[in-house]
Amino acid sequence: MKPSPISPRTATLLAAETDTNTLPAVLPQLSRLLSHSPNLQQAFLSHPSTPQVWKIFPTEGQWCGYRNLQMLLLALPSVLPATSPVLREPEFLKTKFTIPQLQSLIESAWTQGFNAHSRDQLGGRLVGTTTFIGTPEAEALLLSLGVPCTGHVFKGPEAWIELLDSVEEYFSSSCALSAPPDGKAVKAISDETPLKCEGNGGSVISTTRPPIFLQRPGHSITIIGLSRSTSGKRHLLVFDPAWSPPSALRRRGGGGNEAPTCGECEGWAAKWMLRQYRKGGRYLGRWREFETVSVD
Repeated sequence: MKPSPISPRTATLLAAETDTNTLPAVLPQLSRLLSHSPNLQQAFLSHPSTPQVWKIFPTEGQWCGYRNLQMLLLALPSVLPATSPVLREPEFLKTKFTIPQLQSLIESAWTQGFNAHSRDQLGGRLVGTTTFIGTPEAEALLLSLGVPCTGHVFKGPEAWIELLDSVEEYFSSSCALSAPPDGKAVKAISDETPLKCEGNGGSVISTTRPPIFLQRPGHSITIIGLSRSTSGKRHLLVFDPAWSPPSALRRRGGGGNEAPTCGECEGWAAKWMLRQYRKGGRYLGRWREFETVSVD
């Protein structure tokens, strides 16, 4: 594979990227919307600190792998134990890395010997190129930062079912988060007393888990949870870098933790907002191979 150089215009846009394409308070809003879904039995969500990041217009391409890494890295300070090596430099992960910075970090990880084989597979370099990245590069970057992680591969006609099983186990085995009376923060509690977000549907449990990096053929997305309906159907809950949040969520999630009003939680408007975040068998069944990277 011969790397293609980034156009000067796109390189300038990517290097100057700010937080204009980052929404920090989406998950509390999604929790409220899910809890009012009439057919919901239960849902699990990643840590509320997980932000949604989407592509910048009009840059060429979606840069999906890098956007997923941005979301994962921004969530890490809230979920890693205090003894984690990467938190010894607390300012390191508080800043949103630009795509050129992520390219440099991945190349540095290769140099340190983490998944160095992918350097040759991707043409020898990333910096200054439009080369796509996937799970090997995400895993290399995390390991180079001292963040333990695990990669999984799912293949075959039932790969999407195995993926759902793995994701459900990942989130359901985590501690839940409980909101204290002042509502200013969240605290971890045991699985025996999970937070139950009440609506006219089932329960929504916010967990201590970071999101999962998911690669499917031709694209990658970030898994932020899983929902199960009363009929037994399961859906991944995802942030897709190709799509920006609905305007209703952006209006209310610009930095606070406001949840949608009750009127916005029900009816077609709510269904339309949730549709962007749900991926079920009709979507996942198109492919017979998936790869994930999850933080241990």
